[in-house]
Amino acid sequence: MKRILFSLLVATLSAIGCKAQPMQTVYEPVRFEDGTAVSGDAAADSLFAQDRFLTDTTFTDKGDTVFVLRHTSAYVRMQLEGLPAGAERILLVPMEGTVTEIPVSGPDTEPLVLWQAREPGGCPAAAAVPVAPDGRLWSARLTGRNMQPGTAYRWDATFLPPEAPASGLRATPLPQTLLDIDPGEYSGIAWLGGNQYAVVDDNLKGGGILRFSIPIDPDGNVGTVRMQAAPGTAAATGKKRDTEGIAFVPSTNTLYTTSEKLQEIRGYDLNGNESGTELQVPADLKGIDNNRGFEALTYNENTGLFWTTTEAPLKADTFLPRILRLQSFDRDGKPAGRYLYQTGEPVQTSENTVAYVFGVPALTALDDGRLLVLEREVYVPKGSLWEKLRGAFTDIRIYVVDPSGDSAGILRKSLLCSFSTGALNLANFEGMCLGPTLADGRRTLVLIADSQKGSGGLTSEYVKVILLGD
Repeated sequence: MKRILFSLLVATLSAIGCKAQPMQTVYEPVRFEDGTAVSGDAAADSLFAQDRFLTDTTFTDKGDTVFVLRHTSAYVRMQLEGLPAGAERILLVPMEGTVTEIPVSGPDTEPLVLWQAREPGGCPAAAAVPVAPDGRLWSARLTGRNMQPGTAYRWDATFLPPEAPASGLRATPLPQTLLDIDPGEYSGIAWLGGNQYAVVDDNLKGGGILRFSIPIDPDGNVGTVRMQAAPGTAAATGKKRDTEGIAFVPSTNTLYTTSEKLQEIRGYDLNGNESGTELQVPADLKGIDNNRGFEALTYNENTGLFWTTTEAPLKADTFLPRILRLQSFDRDGKPAGRYLYQTGEPVQTSENTVAYVFGVPALTALDDGRLLVLEREVYVPKGSLWEKLRGAFTDIRIYVVDPSGDSAGILRKSLLCSFSTGALNLANFEGMCLGPTLADGRRTLVLIADSQKGSGGLTSEYVKVILLGD
């Protein structure tokens, strides 16, 4: 037996007689986009009769018909399979826009059918998320539509469990390498080819761009690292932009860096001079507390997509815990797809600490469209230097997600690798990028740590290599 839920808003309809004939109301045909007539669906008929966006009438001359009501709503019929047991409500979360909540009542039956009247226009992709007592977030992704008035559309989707299929990737983390360079705040890294990398220091002006030479031998070991400031960075004036992430576009030899302070992404040449280009960041992604915004940035030449996300949830995203929005941009810097991502639960809290951060500081785009997501927690308690060293830790987890191939509403993720650092090797890894491919076919993934200029002796500058294979 089908369970039909729908939202109704009562409207008062009046008729104006224009002929001396019995007054009779006839509705215009409203059809699915595939041509299937809606007529005969009791829930739909009731919804159409009480059109919340009904604004006018159209006079006709059709025998004894006085007039025809013209529907100015668009309609959507959601047929959802796989509703988890005990679900109490369903959250409809548009990738852009306001979250709506639909209560679930009655016995669990399938499929779940929902009718909604919607204002016509562009309707962004959305996630349908049932909320159940066990806390596991099943979800389904609903594709975006351009909805026209007087037309009904279908969304057919299946709720998927939060567990992701195996990624097929194998990771071998190598020991981190202590760097003999000046202390800094190295928070992002991008591979330029060979031994050359572009790194951003969030305490520098302009784009904050530095040039690093990081030699990696055939076994993945890191040699002597050298660093120099890009000329444009050395000459930069004005206020610091808190540049946190960096990406390289080989086809144009352009670097892009994120400003966490301003929530913007600007382009620079390889010398660190502004190129006049930037990514068109949607306004809602700027609704973030200071120092919790864009840290991550990546670009893949094969897919032609940039990716970023905020380090922590937007102020408006309180509907579920720890939800982030992954945003992609095309080669021209225009917004492309958007996806929901939920971080894991932190081990600690910020109480009684001198330093604490948790969130996503880095992304890396793979050639096949998948993303690596770095989740990082840093904990330094209050107390003496000994107490800080004894209790401090960083916890790093790297996950694989598949935005283009996953039909879940909240991206399912599989753990690629995880590791922790403590008193003897405390490292706040914030930057991540693909590096060269070794002779045995394994790809290098290079991480760089932000020591916050040494943090009073607590930590140092580190690079870590992770070897990726199938």
